Amino acid sequence: VGLGGERERAGCGTEGGGARSVGRMSLSADADTDELHEKLAELQRENQLLEMENNLLSLCSERVAAQASEHEDADKNTRKASRKGGKKEKLPMELTLMQKYEVANAEGDQAKAQMEECKNVSEKLIDDLRALLEEADIKLSEMSKDSYEFKRDVSNSAPGKPISEKVLHYLEDKLRTKDSVVDKLTLKNAALKQQILKLENQLQHKEEMGEVLHVIDFDQLKIENQQYLEKIEERNNELLKLKLTTGNIVQTLNASKKRLNRLMMESETLKRMIVEKQALTKKVCEEIDSIEVEKVKVKKANAALHKQIEESGMPEVLEYVTQKAAAHQLTKDLNNYERKVEISEMELKRRRVQLRSAGGMTGASSNRSPSGY
Repeated sequence: VGLGGERERAGCGTEGGGARSVGRMSLSADADTDELHEKLAELQRENQLLEMENNLLSLCSERVAAQASEHEDADKNTRKASRKGGKKEKLPMELTLMQKYEVANAEGDQAKAQMEECKNVSEKLIDDLRALLEEADIKLSEMSKDSYEFKRDVSNSAPGKPISEKVLHYLEDKLRTKDSVVDKLTLKNAALKQQILKLENQLQHKEEMGEVLHVIDFDQLKIENQQYLEKIEERNNELLKLKLTTGNIVQTLNASKKRLNRLMMESETLKRMIVEKQALTKKVCEEIDSIEVEKVKVKKANAALHKQIEESGMPEVLEYVTQKAAAHQLTKDLNNYERKVEISEMELKRRRVQLRSAGGMTGASSNRSPSGY
């Protein structure tokens, strides 16, 4: 029993030692793997840097080769002389830090020059596009103005003349306007040519006298030119705004003129209606006065007849019949005159009502006219 226990303890000790040795090997393997990963990452970074340097060097070599293409023959002669010397010079496999600095500085200057050139080209293109856009805006405003003037002068004008004469008159006016503009621009172009010639003569005189312009003078002229261009752009914008405002004012003025003409026509119509109603009212009043006079006469005749009948005694039969017929006729005439008087009074009332309504309409239109104008 004792020997068996010792053997079991010895076996357990051997197994524990093997496990510890395996653990140490795995830890060393992990450490080696991490170190290899770090070295691999460092090599990759170095490879990237070397690749960037190679690209930069290739660009520089291509540029230098293009610049030195005209000296290729001299280089070939130099190479032949060096080959005759016997020994070949061993080219360096790696550039020094100063050489790398010079290559990077040269490429940086080249990149700055390219950027400056691209910037100048893009600014010139932007200026050209801005000028084209301004020209398009001016042409668009002129086209809208021409369209409005054509509609105003040809389409919406009074229908007295035929459309062909209106169009011909409109085109003649436009041609006269264009001719005046062309004359103005010709005079301006001639003045500018004279000014350019004068400046060229001054520049030539300065060059002959030795007063050559320096870089700072050109910079100052560029600054002044930019300031003048900005002022010209501001003036053009103000002119465009004024043109738009003038167009709106002309449209409002035309609308006001149309409204004024319509109100004037309505006023003339109302005046004619008032004159007609006044004439009709005067005529009706005269008829009423004449009827009143006839009524008074008939009443007097009727009263005289009644008085004669009362004063006279018993008339004879023939006289009675005659008087009765005359009285009947007079009664009939009286009824007719009274009917006429009633009709005239009704007509007078109706005319007075119409005159009041016409007077109310005239007052309302006169109250609306100042605000409408």
